[in-house]
Amino acid sequence: MSKKERIGLLTERQLEILDLRKRNMSYDEIAKKLGTTPENVYILEKRALRNLRLAFETIKAAVAGNIVMKVKFEKGTKLVNIPPALVSKADEAGIKLKGNFTKIFDDIRYSVPDSISKNELVKDIYVYIMSDGTFFIASENL
Repeated sequence: MSKKERIGLLTERQLEILDLRKRNMSYDEIAKKLGTTPENVYILEKRALRNLRLAFETIKAAVAGNIVMKVKFEKGTKLVNIPPALVSKADEAGIKLKGNFTKIFDDIRYSVPDSISKNELVKDIYVYIMSDGTFFIASENL
């Protein structure tokens, strides 16, 4: 793959720089490793982060238009109590949720792992339900 090849909104080089920065490498260390200047590394990182921010805002706006229900689960809620409560809320709104207990439980565990400790929420989470019954889980209020 050439370094100019795009992967979504980012170039392969931008992804590589983001990965190296995530590993706490300095601009100088990355520049030396990639055979470029620290200034170029900085510019490529900033462009990559800008593109990611724009992509996130675009997705957030598109999704927000299709959300018909938001359910907040507060810190201290036991994970085992969330699936039945979510199904009940969706039923009250006349929405057939696309997911059973296990799917909802697993989606929570994998979508917001930093919000969970010992099968209990340590931070508030939000479940966004679409009109077709699909849902997604986030640790922030959209």
